[in-house]
Amino acid sequence: MTEDPSTKPVKTQILKALHSSASDGDLQTVSRLINGIADVNGVDDHGWTALMLAARNGRDKVIKLLLDKGCDYTLMNPAGQTALAIADFWHHPAVSHLINQHAQQGSSSADNNNIINFFGLSILDRFSHKRTEKEWLKQKRMDQASTFVLFSQSSPYVTWSDSSSCRVCRFQYNQLQFLLEKPEGDQPTLIFLGVGKIPVLESEPSPSDSTSSTTTTSSATTTSPATTTSDSDDPAWFALDVADIPEDTIKGIAPSAELLSPKNYLALMSLADNEAGVIGQARALFSWHDRYKFCPTCGSSMRIEEAGYKHVCENKECRSLKGVHNTCYPRVDPVTIMAVIHPDGNQLLLGRKKQFPRNMYSCLAGFMEPGETIEDAVRREVHEESGVKVGHVTYHSSQPWPMPSTLMIGCFGYAVSTEITVDTQELEDARWFARRDIVAALQTGRGTGDTRSGSSEGPKLLLPFKQAIAHQLVKAWVGMTANL
Repeated sequence: MTEDPSTKPVKTQILKALHSSASDGDLQTVSRLINGIADVNGVDDHGWTALMLAARNGRDKVIKLLLDKGCDYTLMNPAGQTALAIADFWHHPAVSHLINQHAQQGSSSADNNNIINFFGLSILDRFSHKRTEKEWLKQKRMDQASTFVLFSQSSPYVTWSDSSSCRVCRFQYNQLQFLLEKPEGDQPTLIFLGVGKIPVLESEPSPSDSTSSTTTTSSATTTSPATTTSDSDDPAWFALDVADIPEDTIKGIAPSAELLSPKNYLALMSLADNEAGVIGQARALFSWHDRYKFCPTCGSSMRIEEAGYKHVCENKECRSLKGVHNTCYPRVDPVTIMAVIHPDGNQLLLGRKKQFPRNMYSCLAGFMEPGETIEDAVRREVHEESGVKVGHVTYHSSQPWPMPSTLMIGCFGYAVSTEITVDTQELEDARWFARRDIVAALQTGRGTGDTRSGSSEGPKLLLPFKQAIAHQLVKAWVGMTANL
């Protein structure tokens, strides 16, 4: 459902009043107005948010309220200043302390449960306790309210809204009955994803669903996913592997359906934010089924059980059938990814691989090893790849990355050395980047000139796309660091 244009002037007036009261330090008015603002991070004609205006004038009580209400302290005005940089420049230490404290909480596990990265938001309740109830699953499968998403070789069928954004094609049982009623053994792999309602934009009708909503999420948000009830009457979601079905057959059911390129994983970044989580879930499971068809314990064939979440060895003598064995369940590979902060606090260590686009640099990352803590993995990977030693490590957030099934564990690492020795087997280059170049890259897509700290020349910096946790780590660091 689109927004009524007649409400825009009213919302504009409320936003102006919020900015004015935040600037004046009118806590009571800010508290009253903020509940009527759809976007607490709305900007004025000069590109300033209410948080920035309160920081400019040292309104510490207003700052605390705005931060508690979810204002984004990492946003920058056209001059590249965050609210923290503004407070530091105008010498408001109480405000700086509040923002720094909020940022530090956001970089630790203590108060960071609400940061959700792309692929991390799933509105569905996975309803895992129902995975073994075959009769309940059968009823849900045949329910016309249930939704099916189709995959072929780990790629979903989608409908393109324009050249840069798409959403998942949604199918119903009656459209896929010819597949779902095949004899047991001939049926395609079916995965139960969960129950719940994922809205569809009115302007983009689904082939089988006319429901609509304007609900969207950002690539990294501080809003918790919608909580579904435990009521089993909620619509169920399933993923179906149709790799053996010709694409023309699928198009005959839904003419606008198109298989997302299986060769270009970046195409997944075009998915609607509120659908990315469920697609990531399905993609990781299909990849697991494709790669692990035989028992890793004895080599026998395996069958799929528990609605797609367990493999069972067909060899009755296999020791994987006795006790708990993680070989039976989908694997998740943990990877640490870290923004490494220079001892001076105003530079960030980034590296580039040979396959990166020209001038792109990103956070260092590496797979964790057995028996290793997250902190030790961060220190080891950074030292192995760049020669830089890291001391203190804090957690920021995580991101499921279904390529095929990785969990990115985002951290900040605080360097205790600065000399770089690049491992050319892992990286093509690694450098310390000055804050001004990173700010410019976040604002314009590319830095303004140098890539080496202290240099006035060099290629422009390109950062990872916003859906990547590396981008969000860099952005969060900018919000933590003063623009001195």
